[in-house]
Amino acid sequence: MGNYKLNNVSIESYGIIPIQSGDTNLAITGAWDMPARIGKTFHDWGNDQDGIEPYVLASEIRFGGIDISLDCVVRGLSKNDALRKCYALFTAIDAYNGLVVLQCDWGTWNVLVNGEIKGEYLQDGITMLTIPFRCPIVPMPTALPINALQYNPLTDQDGIIILVNNEPIYGGSIKYDGYGIDGVMFAALGLIITSITDRFSRPVPKSGQVTSYRNEGYRNTTTKEREITINAAIVQPSYADFVGVVDRLKALFSKPGLRYLTREQDALRDFFVKDGFKITGLRVNDGQVVAFIAIKLTEVSAHLDWNILTTPSGNIIETEIGNIIIT
Repeated sequence: MGNYKLNNVSIESYGIIPIQSGDTNLAITGAWDMPARIGKTFHDWGNDQDGIEPYVLASEIRFGGIDISLDCVVRGLSKNDALRKCYALFTAIDAYNGLVVLQCDWGTWNVLVNGEIKGEYLQDGITMLTIPFRCPIVPMPTALPINALQYNPLTDQDGIIILVNNEPIYGGSIKYDGYGIDGVMFAALGLIITSITDRFSRPVPKSGQVTSYRNEGYRNTTTKEREITINAAIVQPSYADFVGVVDRLKALFSKPGLRYLTREQDALRDFFVKDGFKITGLRVNDGQVVAFIAIKLTEVSAHLDWNILTTPSGNIIETEIGNIIIT
């Protein structure tokens, strides 16, 4: 499970051992989530127009914290010994006067215990503990995802590989499939899409409540904003690669302005992320990492007719970092 320390003290020194938590094979959950924004994130003009006006200027974007949970087992020589070990940990936590460091093989977070530490005595001196933490400050990375170049040997007009000193010359290219976020393919984002919800739904109407004394009142209204959830798997060869994927997604969704989503046989959707994202089912096996992510998008507009900008000969035009241009 890894060596877990709280305020630079190993939790095992209290006779407490981290155990597998829920659908993950780690003891910790929630640590990789992207926090939700705080403050006002949009303005609703009521029945004057559908949807909302998003607040996506750099000065308007602020983030809250994340909830982290640690599952443990207390192994006491007896029921009373288990109780004493639990209370020793509680006494240590009571003495904290600010944020403390929670650290393990998977990272470091500045946290406070912000809820009930739920304990359940089982038998033979064994007690289950779930420790809730709040990490109120989550740094937002800035390195954005890009489409990776694929390098192949250059060939002449007859398809013969060009050699210099008997060595091939390689050229980089991007085989863009047309689908992703901000012109970056889902694969380059590190996402294996499993579903994108509610694209075919009409959003809920805004409040139509009126006062009527003789009959039920009614009123036709405009609609609220459409919310779409991207569900995807993340499969990476190492934990460092997994963290890289998550950090680049945080950078993308915390960037000022609107993002746009393209999907096969779908509208181009302008959106922003105000609720962050959740990572679940994280499992590390022989170095490889598999996890699942749910990203809630708040849609601002949808364009049924859109195209990828190309040259007259049909070649996709890309920006200097390999992103496509939508028209």
